[in-house]
Amino acid sequence: MSLFPAYGGAKPPPAVKETKTEETTQAAAAFSDGYKATAEGWKTNISFDLGNQTIAAEKTASHSPPPDTSSEDEDTSREVSPKPPEQRETIPLRRLEFDASDGFYVDKRNNPSYLTIKSLARPSRPRYKPKLGRLRDGSQNFNGFVHHRKVDWKSCRYGKNVARESKVTPEEIDDLRTELNECRVLVAREPQQLEHWIRQHKLLGRNPDRANRLAVSEQQLHSLKLALEQHPSNEEVLQLYIETASATYPASQVALLIEQLLQRNPFEYTLWTALIMATQGTMARCNANDVMRIYENSMRRMHLGHTDTTNKFDTLDTDPIMLKLFHNCALFLRQMGHSNRMFAMLKMALEMNVMGLEVDCLVAEAGRENTLIEFEEVVLESGMPLPEIWTRVELLRQAYCYLPYPALGSSSGTDDGIDTERLVFSADVCSYVYPLKSQCNRLHLYLLIVQVTKIPVVRSHCLADRLCTRIKQIGESEAVEMMLAVLADRHTYISSAKYAGNFSVALLNLAREMSVTPSFMPHFLGSDLYEDTVSGLLLKCSEAFAHEENSRRIFILLWFRFKRLLLVIRKLMQKLTEEYLKEARHRIRQLLRQEENREVARFFTELAMFEFEALEWDSDPAPAFNVFRHVVDWQRSSEESLVNPDLMHVYVTYAEMLISRNHGRDALEMLVCVCLQKHAPLNPEETADKSAALQNSMKVIQTELELLTSAAPTMALEEFFTSNKLLLGLRCHCLTLCLLSRADEADQLLHALLKDHLSRDKGQTSERIRFLREQLLELHMVILQVPNSVVAKDLSEPSKPTVRSSRQLVQLLEQGLEEFPRNMALLGRWATFDKLPWYKQRARFIRTKGGILSVLHLVLAARCRYVLSLEQSGGLEAAVGQQAPHLHVAVQLAARNRVIHVFETFLPTNVNRSEIEAEQYQILRRNSLYWRCYLRCLSDKYTSFDRSKEVLLTALDECPWDKALYMDGAMYVPQELGHLQDVMIEKQLRIYAMIEELDILRDS
Repeated sequence: MSLFPAYGGAKPPPAVKETKTEETTQAAAAFSDGYKATAEGWKTNISFDLGNQTIAAEKTASHSPPPDTSSEDEDTSREVSPKPPEQRETIPLRRLEFDASDGFYVDKRNNPSYLTIKSLARPSRPRYKPKLGRLRDGSQNFNGFVHHRKVDWKSCRYGKNVARESKVTPEEIDDLRTELNECRVLVAREPQQLEHWIRQHKLLGRNPDRANRLAVSEQQLHSLKLALEQHPSNEEVLQLYIETASATYPASQVALLIEQLLQRNPFEYTLWTALIMATQGTMARCNANDVMRIYENSMRRMHLGHTDTTNKFDTLDTDPIMLKLFHNCALFLRQMGHSNRMFAMLKMALEMNVMGLEVDCLVAEAGRENTLIEFEEVVLESGMPLPEIWTRVELLRQAYCYLPYPALGSSSGTDDGIDTERLVFSADVCSYVYPLKSQCNRLHLYLLIVQVTKIPVVRSHCLADRLCTRIKQIGESEAVEMMLAVLADRHTYISSAKYAGNFSVALLNLAREMSVTPSFMPHFLGSDLYEDTVSGLLLKCSEAFAHEENSRRIFILLWFRFKRLLLVIRKLMQKLTEEYLKEARHRIRQLLRQEENREVARFFTELAMFEFEALEWDSDPAPAFNVFRHVVDWQRSSEESLVNPDLMHVYVTYAEMLISRNHGRDALEMLVCVCLQKHAPLNPEETADKSAALQNSMKVIQTELELLTSAAPTMALEEFFTSNKLLLGLRCHCLTLCLLSRADEADQLLHALLKDHLSRDKGQTSERIRFLREQLLELHMVILQVPNSVVAKDLSEPSKPTVRSSRQLVQLLEQGLEEFPRNMALLGRWATFDKLPWYKQRARFIRTKGGILSVLHLVLAARCRYVLSLEQSGGLEAAVGQQAPHLHVAVQLAARNRVIHVFETFLPTNVNRSEIEAEQYQILRRNSLYWRCYLRCLSDKYTSFDRSKEVLLTALDECPWDKALYMDGAMYVPQELGHLQDVMIEKQLRIYAMIEELDILRDS
């Protein structure tokens, strides 16, 4: 039966292609007769009676044939098949692009149906085996990385359109909700317990309600805001709130949230730092004036010291927060290139806190900048491209024009073509500098000022925590000169010449490549001008503490170290001349002739160390040793007992230099003098009785340990720079045991002290014990490297360390770097382990949470290991000269790949990045030195401009305020110089070129 009865069940004829054959004609005629019989049946249907005549009339009018053809209608109807009813068009098939004669088919278009395979048959499914992505330390757990394969579903061919299965089952979700409800009950019952709030935050982050990311983050922020009401100054809660807000909202909205918190608690350094980085660390919001406005508000609030709801006379001690903000503000100005404003601010801070002090060394002198004009003319006449000329002139002016102009009189005008940026008045910087409320914080302020001028002051981790705290929030210093502290303040003179030499050369090469003007590095033009400025600043700081002898000696000591550092740098660069030595000795002796410095034994020790550093390895050490003998004779004539720590430091340093020059007998005599607390020379009986000397030294050590129990846990800042009697006594005792071939006893003594009196648990509650423990680890490292010898023989051929001592040294350094990650002595020694497998050496640096210091020491380790050691062995140069000229290039390329992989390890693009590396990246991403080193490694013929440009854009997005990054970008990606200059002008970075000069450059 038909679906539509009105049509009588008729079926349309099939679509047959029209042909002229007889068979098709007969078939069409037969089908036409049958179709006509059935098709006329619809006219007899009752439902069509009313409209039958009308339809027939319309049909006749529209399709009536001409009169002369009406007789032929019946004849033609049998020959031609009737037109079938209209049907829906079928889908046309693809036209095949080949002829019937071709024996193959060319498929020029892909078939997307083959890309949607949901599953594969079991026999054809590939069996993936988990493999180790890279070498790791087997003793560390990396969350089952070896047993699980991480599949990238975005790039997987067969899994592109397959939804990933949820790992959380409904039962687990119910358990999670139950646990969250229980935690909320605990929070409501005991809101004072911080652990409940932290647990609730973690449970909300696991998303038990299966909500979107925004809803989850808002729930976490609401919970943390309630937690801050109960714990307003808790560092952990504040960090969680800032991290959650930064990951949820844009920087502008994050700044508004932080400002709301600051209204309730304006004395939180963490909140001020987060507000600053929300503006400074965002490319869209970074602007010099906006950031400085935040610093102005914060410093004014710290100076007031009270809120609107408290009594104005009940002010808080906000000097520690003010010092940190002052240091960050000075770093920001230096990194932006505004050296003139920075030095003007430093000058005002120095003069404001000391009555009557005039710091004239931080004011420009026109006569000393005359050579700048000559160098500029040489560059302009060189014929180089204008972009290169602009870059070099900019660096030249940055090296010479860093100081502000002195205060001009009313008659002098400012339209004489001078740089108006160098006219910094007191009103321009007074909003960022306020007098300290407590005079005991002046030393801290002056040390921060010295450190901002790139003088390497910090070598130990404890001092770095005191001066440069919380590197994760604001970022570390970008000055690579800070790593030169190991050359200015050596922890010992007993070291292997090979390891120390290779590391020093690699360190100096890195400092030369990454240093930025103005700097005291001798390879820069204008370095002598900056050297005099810094030296004068140190002497002015010592004058400010004329009535505080301990503080005054600290800056004189830093001045000696700075002079010795310049000497070592020039010696390594082979630029040390007799004229420079003569002038340096004249300045040192002129300083020692002053009345207040004549009787300070520590200063004469620094003079002897200066003379010792000036010597070559095979030269006569008499000039340095004569200074020590002069001090010994002078102190013996004064009849003063050897209990002063400065005198003990003289003897210990003299003994270490004697050991380094293979004079073991003389060194042992000096050490016995310290143990007996008697001046040299000793009687033959006293010299022969070593056991009595060791017993006496142990009594001194026990006495100092007893005094340590009653000492204050917090150290004064002066104690970080003065000699410690306990450490010097232990040093003398252990070195004496080593020279008597009893190094095991010294090892046992140090182990016992590190486990009992100076344990790690005690160091967490006492800053003093923590500092002594760090210094004791350095001493233990030195003892393990002292060669064993017999007293009857001089140290003509130092013996090599045994396998046991090498293994102990590795374990000691791993323990030390875990506790004190910013100790440069430990980092430097770990970088010189060339016999240790590379993956273990690299893994230890990555796990060391030292920020940029650990990364740079890892770079130095790669250079020492793969370049300097092979070049100094001689085998590489011989092979290059004879049969393998490509070997040198291969070694350099291998070292380059190692270093590049170091930087790419921490990037988010690394699919195998561990949690420790991700945590380290949060610190490194805000340090421009990390990105500049990465760009430096990519600036060779093996890297395309596109890759360098990509890294540059990423770096600028993370550090948009650093001028050195823009200048390096102009060097490595020169085709983007115009865009870089536009961004520098937009961010208000300091550009020394005049407006007219920039217009000429743009027109070129």
